[in-house]
Amino acid sequence: MPRKSVTRPKIYLIIGLSIVFVVVAYFRFFHKKRPISRVPAGSNAALVRLDVPQIQIPNLEDAESRKAPVKESMSPVIRDIFAAPATPESETEIPEPEPSKQAQSLELKGTILGGEKAMAIINDKFVRTGDWIGEYRVVRIAKDEVLLSSDTHKMILKVLKDVRLRQ
Repeated sequence: MPRKSVTRPKIYLIIGLSIVFVVVAYFRFFHKKRPISRVPAGSNAALVRLDVPQIQIPNLEDAESRKAPVKESMSPVIRDIFAAPATPESETEIPEPEPSKQAQSLELKGTILGGEKAMAIINDKFVRTGDWIGEYRVVRIAKDEVLLSSDTHKMILKVLKDVRLRQ
């Protein structure tokens, strides 16, 4: 009994492979390919003639001066991924702003500089650059400070360091 069950799949496999072989051999050796839309030589088909105008190529002697300016290739920038991001000098030189009533109510608890965008915790709310807190917009978040800007003035919030002495 066991011999019959093993030989049947072998027979089916041989029959299947032989069918595939015959089909491949037919298309490889016997099947004629049809020509792609060729007009027979003796046909009365009308030939179409297209007149294409000649294109004048301008003088290329002055081509050097007409070239678009080539953008300079940028050199790779190597930076420490664990260091705080550098800020432009124009943003760091901000005059000390006047404190307002709302400025006294804003308290910077901390900053988070990792990830795509830096985050700050102001009055127990997480804010990112571009977010609004009251009438102030968050302009820049640094390691220990946040720059806020309103229509009239700018303000810098700094993290208050809690100093506790051991007794």
